[in-house]
Amino acid sequence: MVNAAAGTTGKASTPTSLTKQEQQMNKLDKLTHQLEMLTNERNELQGILANYTNKDLNNRLNFELEMLNMEHQKVMLDLQKLPKEINEALQKCKQLTEETVSCRILHNQVLNEWTQLKEKVRVLREENRKLRREQISLQESSEEMKMLCGEAHEKIYELSAKEMLITNIPSIVISVAIQSLSGKLASCEITG
Repeated sequence: MVNAAAGTTGKASTPTSLTKQEQQMNKLDKLTHQLEMLTNERNELQGILANYTNKDLNNRLNFELEMLNMEHQKVMLDLQKLPKEINEALQKCKQLTEETVSCRILHNQVLNEWTQLKEKVRVLREENRKLRREQISLQESSEEMKMLCGEAHEKIYELSAKEMLITNIPSIVISVAIQSLSGKLASCEITG
């Protein structure tokens, strides 16, 4: 193909093919221009990054070193405090052990006292049962004595009444005898 505007012989190009070529050339120009812009932008960013990284790397290393130094100082302080804390913990353990031993001793003493008191309570309950049995027995004996005294009083009274009829003893003697018997009966009731 030969350019028609240059005046060479050959086939004349059609307006469609020129338009296509122009479009391709325009695209090529645009792409070239974009490529140049991207290349410039890339170069600029690489320069910024190179400057930033070098400066920042030093700053970052200094910062991290400072942080590590601070952390190291803190660890060293903690390590210095550790023996004191261990001693305090040992003292506390020793104190707690002594308190535990004391509590065990007191517990054993209280347990022994409790056992003794329990035994005393058992003995006292047994004595109480015995005393109740004796009380019941004495009450039964007292009731029997009252009954016997009552019967004896009645017999004496009957005998004295018969004797009075028989012997005609003056009434003063009879009243003295009755009073005497009543006194004996009363003493029987009091002892019962």
